[in-house]
This record gives sequence, structure tokens and C-alpha cells, in this order.
Amino acid sequence: MSLSNGAFVPSWLFLVLVAQPFPPPLANDSGELRRGSPERQGREGGRAAAADTVTAKDVQFYSEAVQCYAKIYLPKGFGSESKSPAVVLAPAPGATAASVDKYAAQLAARGLVAMAIDYRGWGKSGGFLYLSEQVRWDDRLRFSQHTANLRIRRKRLIPEAQLLDIRNAISYLQGEPGVDRSRIGLWGIDLAGGHVVTIAATDFRVKAAVAQTPVIEGKDLPRKAGTPSAEQRAAMVRLARNGPAPATAAAVAAMNDQETKLALADYHPFWFVDAVPQTTAILFVLAEKDTRVNNDAHAVAASKLLKGPNGVTVVPGATHTMTAASAFDAAVEAAAAWFQKYL
Repeated sequence: MSLSNGAFVPSWLFLVLVAQPFPPPLANDSGELRRGSPERQGREGGRAAAADTVTAKDVQFYSEAVQCYAKIYLPKGFGSESKSPAVVLAPAPGATAASVDKYAAQLAARGLVAMAIDYRGWGKSGGFLYLSEQVRWDDRLRFSQHTANLRIRRKRLIPEAQLLDIRNAISYLQGEPGVDRSRIGLWGIDLAGGHVVTIAATDFRVKAAVAQTPVIEGKDLPRKAGTPSAEQRAAMVRLARNGPAPATAAAVAAMNDQETKLALADYHPFWFVDAVPQTTAILFVLAEKDTRVNNDAHAVAASKLLKGPNGVTVVPGATHTMTAASAFDAAVEAAAAWFQKYL
């Protein structure tokens, strides 16, 4: 396994697991998903098994050498010579592929290859690796081999890391036999809807995108370096001077919280809206009764700045999570029609 510092650690390395405890079991003894889990929430209001025409397979892709999990849904008749359009589905931060697999399945039932992903440190994906002890290395060597203890951190919410995970998922999907690598789409929900805008502006491979109930921060912020608050400055100094990989669950939670607040304060997807090329088509699917996001200040405002094909679809009576069956169906139909038109 390769570490970010260039050191090589053999596969038989003894790992010290000190990250946050794993979440409660997703299923009880009868096999029923735990109420309130992202996986159950993702399946209520629409089943992942869309139709007999859809098949699915678990795959692993890599993001900065960390093995990540995804599930690919394939339409009926798909084969290695198909040249089919394909879409990566990015879940909301804190959720997993299981929370969006119902959307992936429905898109596949409409002829699209759909790949639902887990970010690093979430779901079935690997975590962030850190050395828990001092290891000597030498820049004269391209790599060195050691036996060392590691700490694995999970449940980090860092937009930059998630953006890279999505882009690596796109790369993986482009290599899937039967996928037309020139017809790639991206779907994201909540903050991942903001990721959609950021990646559409910075990755030419995305030809069409759908942002569902997106959080697109930054509209009213000046496009210049901001001045951190006293609290933020203190946190930055603390992490820089006393920020080795934590050794307890409580310390992990505290560091994750500090890093998340700092990362989100610097993440402004709205700043990227006018950089989306006119060849990229973006649809915003909004909930009429969304109490989490001000649609006018986020998606609607963003749509007015886009140069290329764009649209805004408001689902009547829907809330932010689109949990009602009618809302889910409407959101799926809008997304599928958009991808079928522009991919």
C-alpha cells in the first residue's frame, strides 16, 4: 500500500485502528435496515431494484491510492460494444452510495449506465491513512519499505477530497467497456449538487449534469480571499501546530469537526458557475417546500449565470429529501429526460 509521503508499506502491515467507531449495524437480526440509516432512507420512497431490465455490480475504484466502493447499474442489453452514456451519482455529505442507488437504478432502467459512489472514509470505501509513529525516510530514495502502525480516519467532510473522489469515479467509469467516454454525466444532491457545479466548471469530461436540491454557497460573497474569524484562526493554528493523527474516537470526532468547519467556510461553488462551459448542460431539480435551502439564492440564481443549456424544475409539494414517492418519481423523470437529451 502506498502512502502519500512516498513510503511503501507491505500488505502484511499491522494496522492500528483508532478512528471513530463504526456506525451502528445497518440491519437488525431479521435483516431489516436500521431505521434512520442513510441506506434505509435511500431505499424508502423508491426501491433500488428498478426493473428486471437492470443489473448491478459492485466495483472498486481508487482515489489517491485509497480503495473506494461504488455500485454500477447497467441497462438491459448493455455490453462491451454498447457505447452507452453514463452518469456518476454523488451522495450528500454524510451519506453513502446506498442513499442514491434508487436513483441510479431508475436511470439505468431508462438506458443509462449509472454509478453510485462512496466517498473516502464513508460507507464501504477505505479511510484516510496516517502514520502513528515516526518513520525515517530519505529523499534520495523513490520509495522505502517499512513496518509501521497506522491510524485510519473516517467520516471526514472535506469538499476538496470529495471532488477528487468524484473525478476519479468519472475516470473509472470512462474505462468501463461499453461506456462511451465522450458521453459522461454527473448527478449530485444537497452539497454534492454544489460539487456538480464545481466539477462541471473544471472538468471538461462532464457533458451534462443534474443538481438536485443543491447547496451552492457563495452568491453574496466577494470573490477574493476572505479574512478568517478569530475562532477560525485559532483552529488553523491549533491544527498546524498540534494536529497529528488523533489516537482516540473523541479526538477524531473533534478534529473532523474542526476541519469540516474550516473546509466548508472556504468552499464556494457559486464562484464557479460562470466558468461552466456553454457546451455543458445543467439542470437544477428543486423541492417546492425546501426549508433547508433558499432556492432563489442558490439554484435559481446560478441558472441565470450559466452560458449553456440549463433548466430549473420545481417538484410540487416536495421537501428537500424528496422522500415522497411522487416527488422521487418526478425527480427521476426530470433527470433521466435531461441526460437522454444532452448525452
